Amino acid sequence: MREKTATYTTIMTKHSLFSFLGLVGTERTTKTEPIDGDHESRFISAVIKLDPREGQPVLREYPTRGEAIRHYHDAVATSMARGWQVIYRGRPLWG
Repeated sequence: MREKTATYTTIMTKHSLFSFLGLVGTERTTKTEPIDGDHESRFISAVIKLDPREGQPVLREYPTRGEAIRHYHDAVATSMARGWQVIYRGRPLWG
């Protein structure tokens, strides 16, 4: 199984709160285990938001990678305009 994945992470802080925005994209190039029971592989592109004031993370899927990227950048810019400070932005760190 070959997969192309692209994940970007933005961690922000405001006062004593931390927030997370993630851009996730996975393209499966061969058929693998069933997804959603339909026995088909598919491309997934989504923005994930975790705001400690909301309690639960929010995942929003987009039909295209370009749309997800645009919404991810808009969400980061909106957060910064609302006083959040970016402390990390890039690929997830491993190890």
